Amino acid sequence: MEERIKKEPQGRMGKWILGIAAVLLLAVAGAYITLFRVNRFSLGVQPQGEQVIFLEYGQPYAEPGAQVRLYGTLFWKDGIVPPRVPVDIQQDLRTDKLGKYTVTYSARLEGVSASAQRTVWVVDTEAPLITLKTSPEPLPAGTPYVEEGFVAMDNYDGDITDRVVRTEDYGVVTYTVVDSAGNPATVQREIPYYDPLPPEIRLEGGTELSVPSGTFFVDPGFTAVDNADGDVTELVEVTGEVVWYVPGSYTLTYTVADEAGNQAAVNRTVEVRAQARPEIKTPGEYVIYLTFDDGPGPYTDRLLEVLGKYGVKATFFVVDTGYDAVMKRIVEQGHSIGIHSVSHAYEEIYASVDAYFADLYGMQDVIYENTGVRTNLLRFPGGGSNTVSCFNEGIMTTLTQAVQDAGFRYFDWNVDSGDAGGAKKTETVVKNVTKGVTRQKHSVVLQHDIHEFSVEAVEEIIQWGLRNGYTFLPLEMDSPVFQHGVNN
Repeated sequence: MEERIKKEPQGRMGKWILGIAAVLLLAVAGAYITLFRVNRFSLGVQPQGEQVIFLEYGQPYAEPGAQVRLYGTLFWKDGIVPPRVPVDIQQDLRTDKLGKYTVTYSARLEGVSASAQRTVWVVDTEAPLITLKTSPEPLPAGTPYVEEGFVAMDNYDGDITDRVVRTEDYGVVTYTVVDSAGNPATVQREIPYYDPLPPEIRLEGGTELSVPSGTFFVDPGFTAVDNADGDVTELVEVTGEVVWYVPGSYTLTYTVADEAGNQAAVNRTVEVRAQARPEIKTPGEYVIYLTFDDGPGPYTDRLLEVLGKYGVKATFFVVDTGYDAVMKRIVEQGHSIGIHSVSHAYEEIYASVDAYFADLYGMQDVIYENTGVRTNLLRFPGGGSNTVSCFNEGIMTTLTQAVQDAGFRYFDWNVDSGDAGGAKKTETVVKNVTKGVTRQKHSVVLQHDIHEFSVEAVEEIIQWGLRNGYTFLPLEMDSPVFQHGVNN
């Protein structure tokens, strides 16, 4: 009896505990449902890894998977990962076919569903492979190469040999192909050439030339062609020198080498020949050659009137003073005209042989342009014995010989009027000239028609000469030559 009484209270307590638990469970469930509705949960699916995947053609696809997250408006705003929520994956991806594929991920929780997608591109980025058949044997330079074959294979397109573009330059053949995915491939085949032949040099004008002394030498030109390298003219080196103002035989050597190291060389002989000098004709005794330097100038017209009045012919060694019409009048009245200088600037004229001849030919051209006469008569600025050129040692020794070899005839003087020095008056000029002439059978008188007092002396000099049986003549190429000793 006691045992039964003891067990009964225990049964009641168990039922009571179970009842309380059921009430609590219902309360929690109600609270959960209420909370779920109030918090306004939402579901999200996030693909793992890259949203867009590029998969190389033929490679297996490894699915990165996706994750489900639960979001609330009151809490869990950043989302939580609920346990054991399955993700359904749908895809029709083929790795053996290029293209765009879509993988779809979906999940469902408490009547709420969500989905997401991932893009997978199956691509071909592998370049084709071009294989060259055999290796060419060395060929003589200039021999065309005969193609020995090639194959182009692509991992996706297969055999694409027929798409290969072939270009050939000397010594190199280039093969290029592009597959259907746009991947290019290029290989080159080097053609080994051997070149035993040297270039060929051709000289314009021949291997032997003859030029007159005093003529600036200009090489007629040359070309060089190689059987392998083509035109190699610009590689030609020229050695040797032609001294165009000194008669003699000169050798120029033209040398060139091709890329194979074959050398070629040819020589050209240039003969610089002296101009023949005219024979001197001796005039009768007692001849006066009136010569005037540095003009024409403002007094030259007056001088020409005086000379014309007495029928006397003189010689004018002119400078480019700008009196072009007077220069022309000198020639029209039968006087001799000769070259003096363009500038009369010693530092420029005697700087070098080239500088002197440039001045000489320059003044020769000025005379020709104004008179139609190309004269070879000349007088050096300062005379052949000048020392104003001593800053260039020995140049007058060279020039006095060079101008004669070039066909010019230079004249100094043996009677000095002094009008470029101490004489400043007409009567002094007359005295100096008449005194100097008295001592000579043939007199070359130096005056300057840029000095009025010297021009004014000419009429009295002519009158004195005519009274004393002298003849007045202009200088010519065959006139007696009066040349000073060279001091430089």
